[in-house]
Amino acid sequence: MIHPKIRELVLPIINTPFLFQKDILERLQKDPKVWNNYRAFSDSYKRIRVAYIEAARNRPEEFEKRLENFLSKTRQNKRIRGYGGVEKYYQ
Repeated sequence: MIHPKIRELVLPIINTPFLFQKDILERLQKDPKVWNNYRAFSDSYKRIRVAYIEAARNRPEEFEKRLENFLSKTRQNKRIRGYGGVEKYYQ
C-alpha cells in the first residue's frame, strides 16, 4: 500500500525493472550448487539481497564481504534474515 500523497512520485521507481549486474550473476553461476539454490529463491528475496550487495559497489572491500556472505549462505541453501520485519518482503 502506498500513501496517496507520494504514489505519483514512487510509481516510476517501483515500476523500473531491477537490473542484476553481470559480475554478480557470474559469481553466482560459477558454483552449480549456489546457482541452483539461488534460482529457487523468490524473486523479491533475490532483488533485496543483490541490491544490498550492489549498494556497496563503490566500497570494494564491503562489496566483496557482502557478496561472499551471500554466496556462502546460498551454498548452504539458507536465506539471510533481515532486520525490522523485512521477511514479509521475501515471499
